[in-house]
Amino acid sequence: MKRSPTRSKIFLFAILSLFIGGLMLIVAGCPGEIDPCSIDNTKFCAVIKEYAPASVQAGLEDCHNNLTICDGEEIVLFWKADASLTSNVHVIGPGGEVFDFPISEGYATVMPHVSGEWKVTFSGKCTFTKSITVRVIKGPEPYTIVANGNIDIGFFCDINPKSVSKNLVVEAIRSAQCAGASQYWENWSCKKTNWDGSYPIFFNITERDGSANNTHLPGRWRFDPVGLGGTFSYSEKSACFIATIRCEKTDIYPPPTPTPWPTRSPR
Repeated sequence: MKRSPTRSKIFLFAILSLFIGGLMLIVAGCPGEIDPCSIDNTKFCAVIKEYAPASVQAGLEDCHNNLTICDGEEIVLFWKADASLTSNVHVIGPGGEVFDFPISEGYATVMPHVSGEWKVTFSGKCTFTKSITVRVIKGPEPYTIVANGNIDIGFFCDINPKSVSKNLVVEAIRSAQCAGASQYWENWSCKKTNWDGSYPIFFNITERDGSANNTHLPGRWRFDPVGLGGTFSYSEKSACFIATIRCEKTDIYPPPTPTPWPTRSPR
């Protein structure tokens, strides 16, 4: 008995369909090429000039996105991007400063006179943007210190001298309720040291502005509640304090002048 040609064609068509369908699944299951512009590995940050290293790599290892300085002080901006994706750097400052660099990696010294954002745009094959915030202190201003911990070990706040000027001192300080906290305690003891733990200063804090002995703002702060007793126990994991800060020196405010921008790319 001869096999029907029609049935043979149907059988071959079914096998061919399965083969094509399987091939399409394999192709569909393979990951496509990743868009290099979808991965942002650019960096942009700053360090107070006194503590800034002389190379980009060293600078990027410990620099900051939020700085607080006195008017007239300099900071160093550090940036880095993939040279195969970007080739130009465009920087805009809050005081109207505009600068361009034809390099994807570098650093530059600036002297901010206005508080706000410094923004950078990396452009080339891809475009990326980053920003940092610089606060410029020109007179007595409030500054919030947020310390973390608990009543057993104390509450701690480290204020890095690479991001906060050593010329800033605390005129007065008082306790405050942290945003979103359900508890508040008025009375605290404070121990303040330099960044290396030296030169300890002790004072008490209440709900009213009290002296902080004009201690410098950067360094290591420790706070402990005083007078807790009875049925009340401070269970929050943070404690907040409002400090009045000012610049220790009053002769560091030169009139604004154009800041030199070196076009260099140290390695």
